[in-house]
Amino acid sequence: MNTGTMALTLFGSYYRRKRPRFSFLTNDLIKARRYITIERLLSTATLHSLVLSFVGVTMVLAAAAVLFNYAPIWRYVFPGYGLGTDLPGILADIALVVFFTLLCFSVLFLLFILYPRVKGWERKGKIDGNLPYAISWMSFMATIGVIPYMIFKKLAEAEEFFGEVSQEAKLVVKDVELLGYDFIGALHNLASVTPSRRLRAFIQGAVTNSLSGGEMGTYFMGKSQEAMEENRKIFTDFISTLGMISEVYIIGLVAAPIFIIVMLAAMMMLRGTSPAILMVIIYGVIPMGSLMFLLLTDSLTPEGIK
Repeated sequence: MNTGTMALTLFGSYYRRKRPRFSFLTNDLIKARRYITIERLLSTATLHSLVLSFVGVTMVLAAAAVLFNYAPIWRYVFPGYGLGTDLPGILADIALVVFFTLLCFSVLFLLFILYPRVKGWERKGKIDGNLPYAISWMSFMATIGVIPYMIFKKLAEAEEFFGEVSQEAKLVVKDVELLGYDFIGALHNLASVTPSRRLRAFIQGAVTNSLSGGEMGTYFMGKSQEAMEENRKIFTDFISTLGMISEVYIIGLVAAPIFIIVMLAAMMMLRGTSPAILMVIIYGVIPMGSLMFLLLTDSLTPEGIK
C-alpha cells in the first residue's frame, strides 16, 4: 500500500463530505494535468503534512535542547533538565509545541494544495513560450494542404520541439480517437481546460474561423505573424530589463564590494576593524547576492529562449 492509498483510507471519507468546500481544486488539477481526485490530493496532503510537521518540530526541539539546553516539556521529566512541578511552565511548553506543530502543519498543507495551481502557472509559461513557434509550424503545414486535425495530430507527436504545446494537442487527439468527439468539440474541450489564455484565444479563433467557412491556412498564417511580432516585443522588453539588472549587479556586487574590501583591508592593517566583516562580505554577501541575481534572471527569462 503506497502513501496515497493509505492517506485515502485514513482521511478519504472525511474529505468526500467536505468536497464542495474544495471544488476550486478541480480546475487547478485539470490545468496542472494532475489526474487524481480531490479527495486523494487532500488526503495525501494531510498525511504528509502531519508526518513532516511532527518530524520538523521534533528536530527543532532536539536542536533547542543541544544548542540552548532548552527542551520544552521534557525538562520536567528527565533529571538532566531538572525535575519540577511548575504547572504554568508545563502548560506554556505544551501550548508552544502545539502552536508550532499546528503552524507547521497549516503551512505544509497550504503548500500541498497550492502545488497544482503553481504547476498550472508553470505550464502556462511553457505553453506561451513555445506557442509562437508551434503556430508558425502549423501555418506551414496548413499551406501545404494538411487538414487541421492531422496538423494537431502531428503537433502532438512533436513534443521534443514544442513541449507543453504538444501535450495540449494530445488532448485533442485523445478526445477524437478515444472518446469519440468531433474535431471542433475536441477543440472546445481543450480551450476550456488549457491554462494558457493565448492558446485559448488561438483555438477559439480557429473554431470560429472554421464554423464561418474561412480558410484555416490563412488564419494560421495571420496568427503566426501576430504571435511572432508579440514574441519579438517580449524579447525586446526582456533585453532592456536584462541590461538594467546587469547594471545593478555590476554596481552592487562588483564595484561596491571591491571598494568595501579595499577599505576594510586598509583598516585591518591599522587594526581598526575585525576580519570577520571581510569574511562575511567575501563568503556570504557576494555569493548569496550572485545567486539571487541568477534566480531573478532565470525567472524573468522568456520560456522560448531558455
